This record gives sequence, structure tokens and C-alpha cells, in this order.
Amino acid sequence: MTLRNLGAVVLGLLVVGALVAGLARARRPLPQPIAFNHQLHVEEMGAECADCHQQALTGARATIPNIAVCADCHEEAQGESVEEAKLVEYIQAGEPIPWLKVYTVPDHVYFSHRRHAAIAAIECENCHGEVGQRIEPVVRPAVKMTMDHCMDCHEASGASNDCIWCHY
Repeated sequence: MTLRNLGAVVLGLLVVGALVAGLARARRPLPQPIAFNHQLHVEEMGAECADCHQQALTGARATIPNIAVCADCHEEAQGESVEEAKLVEYIQAGEPIPWLKVYTVPDHVYFSHRRHAAIAAIECENCHGEVGQRIEPVVRPAVKMTMDHCMDCHEASGASNDCIWCHY
């Protein structure tokens, strides 16, 4: 084996190793700072997704709820929950909750929540799963956000798959 071939083999192994590490990271659950119970808020309290995820119907990006939203109901503890106590601590300290973002799209892709949720009337569950029934926090995407997934959904719903709609 020549030195040139050895270099190519080593480079190939490094690339494969980086890909495997990246895939493992992508599938690893993200630990959230508070074990948020969606079921309690949605099914028992009657909250809608957009009540907490503001701009999900009006903006390109849905927001991840933070202390300003949570303080509307939780400036003081409503019960005995350890998780709610953590939330109240963040609120009283004026510190943002360090939620980890679970859903992302690449920088070269434009995605608008408003277009999908408000204009096309696509239910949140189509991409986010049955979040309203979850008693544990969301730690990984319910659906793999890939180009194939998006194109399949566009095809099934009769929406355009023209590249320019998502890639500027």
C-alpha cells in the first residue's frame, strides 16, 4: 500500500467516523431542564399549542415558551410538583428557561409555521406527533425533518414541490 493510498483510507475512515458520530448525536434525546407535562396543560387545562408556542400561527417561527408566557399562570406555584417548582424558580429569578431546541431545519431551507399551520391548516400533530398526550418533555423530533418527508407531504397535499418555495 502506498502512502497516498494509506492517506485516502485514513481520510475515508475519518469521514465515516464523523458521519456515524453525527447520526448518533442526531438520535440522542435532548435532556430538557423541566419535565414539562403537555397532557396536563392541553387535555386538563384546555391550552392550545399557540397559547404557549406564540407565533406558531402568525410567524415564520413558532416560539419556545419562556418565563413571560409561563408566568401568566405560574408566577406562584399552583400545586406541589417538583417540576413546577423549578419553573417558578426561573420565573422569580427572571432567568430564561434553557430549553433545548428539538426541531431544526438547515440554514438553506425556509420554513414558515404560519404558511403550514394557519394558511394550509395542517395540524401540529402532523409534524410534532401527539404532543398533547405526552406527560414527559419532548426530547427528540416525532418526525424526521428531511427533504423527502417534506416533499412527500407536499405531494400528498397537492402543494408545490418547486425548489424555489423552500430554497432561496
